[in-house]
This record gives sequence, structure tokens and C-alpha cells, in this order.
Amino acid sequence: MINPKNLLLFILVFPLIGAFIGFVLGIKNEKHRNIFNIIMTGIIFGIVTFLYKYVTVQTIQIWIPDIMGIGLHLKLDMFRYIFVWITAFIWFLTTIYSTQYLINYKNRNRYYLFFMLTLASTIGIFISENLLNLFTFFEIMSLASYVLIINDEDDYSQQAGQTYISMAVAGGLILLMGLFLLYDYTKTLEISELQVAVQGIGNIKYVISALIIAGFGVKAGMVPLHTWLPKAYPAAPTPATIILSAILAKTGIFGILITTEVIMGGDLIVSTVIIVLGFMNMFIGGLLAICQRNIKRILAYSSMSQIGYIIVGIGLAGMLKEHKAIAIYGTLYHVVNHAIFKGLLFMGAGVIYTVLHELSINKIGGFGRHKKILKVMMFIGLCSIIGMPGFNGFASKTLLHEALSEAHHIYGGIWFSIAEIVFTISSSFTVAYLLKIFFAVFVEKSNHNIKNEKVKITKRAILPMAILSLTTIYIGIKPDAFLHIFDGALKPFGEFHYIESNFYSVGHIKSSILIILLGVLVYIFAVRRYLRKGSGINWWYENPALNWLGLEKNIYVPVGKAIFYISSVILNVIDVGLVKIFESFNNALRELSRVEVDCQKSIVGKFTDVLAVIAKFDEKNYDEDVSENSSEEMRSIKDEVGQLSQMANSITYSIFTFGIVLVICLFVMIN
Repeated sequence: MINPKNLLLFILVFPLIGAFIGFVLGIKNEKHRNIFNIIMTGIIFGIVTFLYKYVTVQTIQIWIPDIMGIGLHLKLDMFRYIFVWITAFIWFLTTIYSTQYLINYKNRNRYYLFFMLTLASTIGIFISENLLNLFTFFEIMSLASYVLIINDEDDYSQQAGQTYISMAVAGGLILLMGLFLLYDYTKTLEISELQVAVQGIGNIKYVISALIIAGFGVKAGMVPLHTWLPKAYPAAPTPATIILSAILAKTGIFGILITTEVIMGGDLIVSTVIIVLGFMNMFIGGLLAICQRNIKRILAYSSMSQIGYIIVGIGLAGMLKEHKAIAIYGTLYHVVNHAIFKGLLFMGAGVIYTVLHELSINKIGGFGRHKKILKVMMFIGLCSIIGMPGFNGFASKTLLHEALSEAHHIYGGIWFSIAEIVFTISSSFTVAYLLKIFFAVFVEKSNHNIKNEKVKITKRAILPMAILSLTTIYIGIKPDAFLHIFDGALKPFGEFHYIESNFYSVGHIKSSILIILLGVLVYIFAVRRYLRKGSGINWWYENPALNWLGLEKNIYVPVGKAIFYISSVILNVIDVGLVKIFESFNNALRELSRVEVDCQKSIVGKFTDVLAVIAKFDEKNYDEDVSENSSEEMRSIKDEVGQLSQMANSITYSIFTFGIVLVICLFVMIN
């Protein structure tokens, strides 16, 4: 009989070991490595799918002692299963896609090694029941994915990687600080125990939750911690970009959801902050996406905006209290749907780049006018992300909008009216920037120097896109069929009545169509009128956002340099002061030793005079002995003083280093 616990451990360990097996195979034969990786990710996806029948019956848990100090506690329930399943599904398809996309790339063997290590650590995040285990996998994932981003090793990818790893390390330190405080006050890091434990620690829980959410928010691309995202997505090879957007961003979402709903129990203050940040993500991400010209950069800001919908759903779940079921359904549904349609869109962008090695719509306009298969698949992705009825995005956005309407009905007031407006405008932005891509690349003629040579797109690139396209349509046609999968996912958040949503009611369809029409108007009267320049086939787009205030360039970097300079001056003053104190102490010891030696010489002189009267003694030899002893004593004192000075300098520089790290951490937390 199959033990599901062994299977749970297998899906964590297999990709970890398989990463190194694939690396060794790749040294000898890259074709064998590619086949092995496809088989490995296919097996993982198959086992995760097989585990569904066990997870629906009971939670699978494993505890292995003596790992990470406190043991390794793994858990798979329906809530976690949704994240693990979509991870295995997207990773399997992306691995197939990678074998075609990376043919002409360098560092392929290194890429696949860290690609699989990232898979293992990502699964580890989603099935960890202890926050220390989760943090460990979280940091492994950050370091492994960094190598994927800098794979090309050009200047741009190096700069993007530097921004990414800086934010990842800072976020990890903030998260770790939150976990230290959490354990100090609750004496546990077991997720299932924390909701009760946190209730008795007072208002410090808000500081702790802020630190943990900020740490996870970096990976989720949450405002204002999103600065790495528009750099890393375009810099990384497209398969890496797919997992960054479709999966790795969800690790941050998973952490925020755990913190807000499970640990903090849907606290109203925390939920209010989360929902505000979510709307900021939606609006700012959508607005910046409209302005961009590089397809991957547009889709990067699009990911930021779509993550905003999920964050809003998390905030609404806390605000709706006993009515939170619809918000959780919408949040989890959009986690799955976003991974599917964003994976499809990024794969389409990767196909274009494979052919042209360019993704600026100012240089590839009209490329896809005669690429029928690619055009159809990109159109399906477009319809999915804008929430067109009949496609998967419609289902999750409908649920999220229902949750927002429910909160508006319960609380009322102008703020929820503004929230409804922001939701509608942000959704129209989605329509506008996707139409910008589609019309520029697949509809309009241009004078851009596009090679007309036919480039065959292999089945290994088309097959994953076809599967994702069919999945979006199937979910869109039968959205109710998937609701029962999310029923069991409600258990970690309490006992709630399951919902039955009539997705294709007249009201829902009307709301979706109105948003789409508004988006078309934004595209016609804003994008084409103000951003598009030229006429006829001589057209191009401008990016006004290049002249806007940039968080990293205009705030983070200058403020960081200023803090470093000020702290250096202050700590230098402290350092000089400590050195002078120890120098004064050194001089005092020297003076004291000189006085003692003089006294010794005086006493010895008198004593020798007495001895000279009593008996004849060689005074010269005696004085040399005394002098030699005194010199040895002086050298001993000087050595001790020198050691004290070195110790003082060591302490000083340690304080200096610790001060810099502390100031940087505080700066990141404040910002």
C-alpha cells in the first residue's frame, strides 16, 4: 500500500537530488539531461496530482527530528495543495518549453541545476508547517533564482541581479527579525499554533506582522518593495521569467496570506493596510505597464498589478470576517488563474524573442501579423487576463469583485466607493496595455525592419502554450467545476459556508463587458493618442514614465548613501574617541610603569650602598641585572597595552559594522 507521507517527502527530495543528477548528465550529454529533467518534473506533477485523493480525505504531515535544529515539519492540506499543484504544473510545462528556448543560450547546464534547486525550495516553502523551515527554503529559493536572473552575464542582467539579490537579502533579514520576535514572545513557530499564541502578546504583534509581511512582500512585488521586479523579469531568460511571475511571486503571497489570515486571524488593522497596499499595486502596476515599450517589461508591471488583485483579496478576507469565504475563493482562484495566463503570455513573448532577439514594440511592430498560431494563443492570453467571459480570468475577478461589493455593502462609506472606482480603472488599464501589445505586434503594419524569413517554432515550444490555452478556456467555460476544489482550502481559516456563485449571471457579464469597453476607450484615447507617435506605418511609442520619480533611483539609493555617509561620520567620531581613550589609558600605564621603575631603582640604589659597606659587591653587574629586569618588565607592560589597544580597535570596528547593518535594516523597514 502506498504511503502518502513517503510521496510528500519524495516531491521535496527528488528535485533536490535530481538537480545534481541532471547537472552530471549535462556535462556528458545535454540531450539526456533535457529528457531527464522533463521526466523528473513530469513525475513530480503526476505524484502531486495523485496525492489529491489523499489530501481531500485527511491532512498529510511528516516530522523529521534533528533537522534545522528544531526538526523538519512538513504538511500538505488542501490549502497548500493548491499552491503545490500549480507549481508542479507550471514547472513541468516550463521545463518542456526551456529545452527549446535555451538551445542557443550559454550556461545551460548551470541554469538547469539552479532551475531544479529553485523547484525543490519552492515546494519546501509551500509544505513547511514551521516558519523556520519555511524561512530556510525561502532563502534557498532566493539565492537559487538569483543565478537564473544573471544567466546571460551581460551588464543589464548583472545590474538586475544586483537589485534582486539586494532586495531579497534585505527582505530575508527583515523576515528573520520578525521571526525572532515572534518566537521570543510566543515560544513557537508552528503555524497552526500561532493564531492562539499571538492573541496574548499585546500590540507587539503588529510590529511582528509588519516585519514578516514586509519580508514576504519583497518576493510578492508588493508596493513599495517592487523595484526589483521590472528589472529582473526582462533580464532573466523567458523560462526563468515564467516561474518568477507565475510561481515565485506566489511564495510571497503564501507568506502574506499565512501571516494575515492564519497567524493574525484576519485582524482588521492588518487587513486594512493589506487592502490599501493591494489597490496601490493594482493601480500603479497597471499605469506603469501602459507606459512601457518592452513586452516583458509590460508583462512585469502587469504581474505587479495582478498580484494586487490577490493582495486585495487577502485584505478583504480579513475585513469580511464570517463572510470571508468568497474572498478566499477569489484569492486562491486568482492565484491559479494568474499562473496560467501569465505563463501563456510570457511563453508567447519568449517565442518572439527566440526569432527576433528583440522585444521592444518599437522594433518588432507587425511581426505577428501572419503568425496565426502564435496570434491565437496570445489572444487567448489577452482575453484571460482582462476577465473576458468564457476565459479563466473572468471567474476569479468576478469572485474578487463580489467580495469587494460585499465589503462595501457591510461597511459603506466613501472609501469603499473609491475602492470600487480604483478596481474598475485598474481593470481597464489591464485591457489597455494588452491591446497595446496585441495591436502593435499582431495587427498593425509598420516600417520596422523585421526579417520575413520563416522560422519554424517547434512543438516543444507550442505544446506548453497549447495546454495552457486549453486550460484557460476550460476553466472559463466551467468555472463552477473548480469551486469544490477550493472548499477544503477554507479549513485553515475557520468554518464557513461554501459558496455557490452564478458566474454567468447577467450582472456579472454586464460588469465585465463594461470594464472591457472602458479599457478599449483608455487604449484609444490615452495610449494611441498620447503615447503613440507618428502616422501610417511610421509609428513608435514613447515612455513618459522614464521621466517620473523612481523609487530606487531617486529615493532608495540617495537616501541609502546619505544614511551610510552620516552613519560613517558618526561612527568615525566614536571610533576616534575610543582610540583616544585607549591611547590615554596606554600613556597612563606607561607613566605608571616609569614611576614604578624609578622607585625600584631608588630602593635598589640604597640597598646596594648598604651592601657595599657590609661586603664588596660588583655594583656594575648588579645595576645591569636590575636594568635588564626593568626593561623586561617595561616590554611586558607595553605588550599588554598593545593587546588592549588591538582589542579596542577590534571592538570599535565591530560596533561600526553592526551599526551600518542595523541602520540599513531600519531604513529598509521604514521604507
